[in-house]
Amino acid sequence: MKRVLLAASMLTALALPTQADVILDTKLSGTGDNVIFDSFAGNLALGSFNGQHSGFVHFTDLSNNPLFFGAANGNDIKIGNTSDLNIQVFATDNTTVLPTSTDVFSVVGTGTLFISAIATDGTFNFTEALGNGQNGFTLTATNGEVITSFAVLDVGGVMTDFEHYRIDVAAPVPGPIAGAGIPGLIAALGGMIGLHRFRRKRRVA
Repeated sequence: MKRVLLAASMLTALALPTQADVILDTKLSGTGDNVIFDSFAGNLALGSFNGQHSGFVHFTDLSNNPLFFGAANGNDIKIGNTSDLNIQVFATDNTTVLPTSTDVFSVVGTGTLFISAIATDGTFNFTEALGNGQNGFTLTATNGEVITSFAVLDVGGVMTDFEHYRIDVAAPVPGPIAGAGIPGLIAALGGMIGLHRFRRKRRVA
């Protein structure tokens, strides 16, 4: 089953036919590079590629959970104890953003999961209720779009396990990306939290 939500910037063009540029599948899928554990310090877990490409992935905990961790789990990276996680892929210089065409991951946790994918054409937001055990997700960019970062926010719970992260790397984007990373993430998450509060108020009324 697929969950698709168009970016707000695309909704202004109501008179024109629109297509989703980022799609969420609620399942795991196979793809190019597996991400393995590299290092951990403070609120940052660092992963690296175990595939044909070279680079690093920054997993940043924005929830300030003192129990946040990153560790190796077999031939995989395991992130745990966060309710607000930002993920961004970089080249070996740790400066050049490596956009992705596919991001695959699993989450174990409680509550409602908000996923915000920041792409070159806008921000795409998705909402999923977490079921028991492992929940698989696949983000896929379409129509020539690429994903420059994405975030997962657990409202009403904690992600005890973020794992099975695999990616398809797209063409590199030189230098920092406008709207990507933590500033763009905060804006996107603010919108998602507002949407969550609005829906809650409607249910109470």
